[in-house]
Amino acid sequence: MSVHSRLTQLIESGLDREQRDLQFIASLPSELRPSGSNLICYLALRAQDHRDLQKELVSLGLSSLGRCEPAVLAALTAVRHAAGRLVEPPLSGCEPEPVNLSITDGRSMLDRRTDALLGPRPEGRTVRVMVTMPSEAADPASTFVEDCIARGTNAFRINTAHDDAAAWGRMIDQVRDASERADVHCRVFADLAGPKLRTTHVARRARSKGAVRLRIDDRLLLHRAADGLPTGAPAEVWITQPDALGGIRPGHRVGFDDGKLVATVESASDECAVLRITNAKPGGQKLRTGRGVNLPDTPNPLPAITEADREAIAILAGGVDAFCLSFINRPEDVTELLTLLRETDADPTAVVLKIETRAGFERLPELLLALMQAPAGGVMIARGDLAVEIGFARLAEVQEEILWLCEAAHTPVIWATEVLSSLAKTGQTTRGEVTDAAMAQRAECVMLNKGPAILEAVSSLTDILGRMEGHQRKKMATLRPLAVAGAIT
Repeated sequence: MSVHSRLTQLIESGLDREQRDLQFIASLPSELRPSGSNLICYLALRAQDHRDLQKELVSLGLSSLGRCEPAVLAALTAVRHAAGRLVEPPLSGCEPEPVNLSITDGRSMLDRRTDALLGPRPEGRTVRVMVTMPSEAADPASTFVEDCIARGTNAFRINTAHDDAAAWGRMIDQVRDASERADVHCRVFADLAGPKLRTTHVARRARSKGAVRLRIDDRLLLHRAADGLPTGAPAEVWITQPDALGGIRPGHRVGFDDGKLVATVESASDECAVLRITNAKPGGQKLRTGRGVNLPDTPNPLPAITEADREAIAILAGGVDAFCLSFINRPEDVTELLTLLRETDADPTAVVLKIETRAGFERLPELLLALMQAPAGGVMIARGDLAVEIGFARLAEVQEEILWLCEAAHTPVIWATEVLSSLAKTGQTTRGEVTDAAMAQRAECVMLNKGPAILEAVSSLTDILGRMEGHQRKKMATLRPLAVAGAIT
């Protein structure tokens, strides 16, 4: 089959899927229906393997389909037209057909939604910088926020898992006051904690010192009741919200402490699950209370919005520009948050979906379509828990897929977790971190976490993003002049 015919099939496939989902697309706000249609066409395209077609397009000197996300049908139609013109004589009927969304329109829609979520683009770069506020940012005498803005910060994040309502209010005031003095408009994001699972108690037989060292092949008893009594097993652990263990089964994985310890379920009863440690550093890894727990293979029955989150929403609605929804797994959770926000009677508040679970990633297309009901929205790649959930080896692949799907939905992305982490904590960075920060330029915003040297990290990040701006826009190389391309002497 000719390249032209294969491209025709792809166009028809996209139109067929769009037609099947026409009723759903019609339920979206009118200004976002083109985005919904484009995402559905992109899903139809990516449901098939096109590697051979890509090679043929490149061999013909044609643009490949690797940058089609902003406007799928327009890109396919343009490439088909070019392919038809390469035939002698040119194929009839290969003129570009009218499409509802041009490539330029698609990129413009993403730009507008980015501005709506993150504010006007900063001078010299399109990618914004977000900083997580430490407790000191609530001190009226602190210059933290002012110093961050001076170095290029565009948005600030309040982590509602820390501090309290009074401190959050002072943080917001600091941002508003410092932004006004600097004549900029920095956005404030409130990160809802969600149903984060943590260890509440760890015990070893005959003694308990708050930490248990576990080695590969050690057994660990995971209790399924918050008030379960020690059984005398060699090592035992309890977690917050044990209801999350309702679906745990033999063979399921359990991660502890950001994946530093990984175990597999050997057996499960109504009272507990017996785990075998399958991954730990040489010499063993200590497990303490308050450490994160991940259940990547176990269906999570917990809603994304907790009672503590509801209280935070009631306090912060109208004061912040956006809420970040943690551990989102279901479109219903997006709808619930939007309902809660409407009930506050506050100004329209944006919503950011934090993709940090395997289920959240696997249902991302549904979540993106649900997000289109928000006045403004975005997606955060929360790479900490996500890496544990999907496996570190898959993280680079998965974060790419998230970027592609979000671009097809014209939804801005926030690249988060451990960006320039060593620099923020110690004042010294690593080569890998610098490369990671440069790769983050393909998102619309990059988030830095807390650390003693966070100001140095902000300066470094804005410098890296500014340099990369001239070379790359999303997946497109811009081909700015290279200094090394001068004459050979």
